Amino acid sequence: MKPLGLWRFATFVDDHDGLVSSDLPGLRIATSGGHVVRSYKELLKKVAALGYHNPRFKLLFRGQTRDYKLNTRGGPSPHSSLYPTILRAHPGVRRHQALDEAFARLVAAEKLVVERIREPAVHSQQLVRWAVLQHYGVCATPLLDVSGSLQTALSFASEGTTEGFVFVLAFPQTAGPLSVSLESMTQVIDLSQSCPPEALRPHFQSAMLVGDYPAIVNRETSHGRRGMIGNNFACRLLAKFHLTHCTEWLIEGFTATPQRILFPNDADEWFGILSGISDDISGRHAA
Repeated sequence: MKPLGLWRFATFVDDHDGLVSSDLPGLRIATSGGHVVRSYKELLKKVAALGYHNPRFKLLFRGQTRDYKLNTRGGPSPHSSLYPTILRAHPGVRRHQALDEAFARLVAAEKLVVERIREPAVHSQQLVRWAVLQHYGVCATPLLDVSGSLQTALSFASEGTTEGFVFVLAFPQTAGPLSVSLESMTQVIDLSQSCPPEALRPHFQSAMLVGDYPAIVNRETSHGRRGMIGNNFACRLLAKFHLTHCTEWLIEGFTATPQRILFPNDADEWFGILSGISDDISGRHAA
């Protein structure tokens, strides 16, 4: 994956209230505390400005109640951690061991998905299988969950708290359910275009997932001589918004999407199948 910063773009930074023209790479934005936003209307206006002034990019969103930061040897310190789940730190476990075990679980889960879900895209595309496993929380994968919907990201960011973070990531414009970019060395999966309507969660969350290109398929390809910092999707950050006073946004008209809609498990026909795969994989690897 290539970082932002090879060209100038419009963004919002910590010490300036308005839009600025910058050549800051994404990881330098990741080291900041985030551009403070105090109202729902202010956020909508600033996201609109990002989209208008950066037409070459497809903007994708990720909402979190916290900005998880870490230090990476040889990289900026500390910085936002937006690693795929399979590459995140495992305290007390050797990295090689953790990665080998995680990839073994992924391979086993993939086989069960092919056996139990009769969907052409799932059978033909490994990235779609990974995206389904990641999005339904079955096991760790080399992908990161994001959304094409600001509403979804805001709902995750403001869940039960007065403040949160919305990360705006920039990718080349996408086309279709799977887009590969040699320019950024990334892949974007639009899961809502790959799953039938019976699989509700991807549609209700406008689910999209991002990954490196070529795909990371085992421990040996997990950093490719770039160091772990090269796998951090924070290097694609166009902006990081620190949301404050979120409980007051209701007055302006913002209402978070309820958890029962974001996770419509009772009505989602794929949820039971994937929960069963999760249980089977956990039991197999615990034995």
